[in-house]
Amino acid sequence: MARVDFITGLHTSTKRDYLGRVTSDDKAACAEVAIKYGKDYWDGDRKYGYGGYKYDGRWKPVAEKIVEHYKLKPDASILDVGCGKGFLLYEISRLLPKATVAGIDISEYGIQNAKEEIRPFLKSPVQTNCLSRQII
Repeated sequence: MARVDFITGLHTSTKRDYLGRVTSDDKAACAEVAIKYGKDYWDGDRKYGYGGYKYDGRWKPVAEKIVEHYKLKPDASILDVGCGKGFLLYEISRLLPKATVAGIDISEYGIQNAKEEIRPFLKSPVQTNCLSRQII
């Protein structure tokens, strides 16, 4: 199966200094905070993760490309594993209002801070009791 990349366009459009970001702080210490996938990761200092991950519509072109590439039908069923705050699913649900959408993410904070319209369709492993948080 050929590799399909829907995301690179989002990342290459930024003016941020990626190298400066990964060399400016103790990455191990930052990772200890980030791996909790809580407020610091999503909406805290940029060194821990997104640094304020708010809805801004950037996922709409990605959603359009996904719908077109996979020729999704209006009543498609879509599961987003690792949905974060659900912005991509939100955009897909706007494009395909009759679709069944669901998302799962390890971050309870991400789910709790998703857009109100998509939040009921998102779950965390703790909410679903379907994944263990233990690392074996």
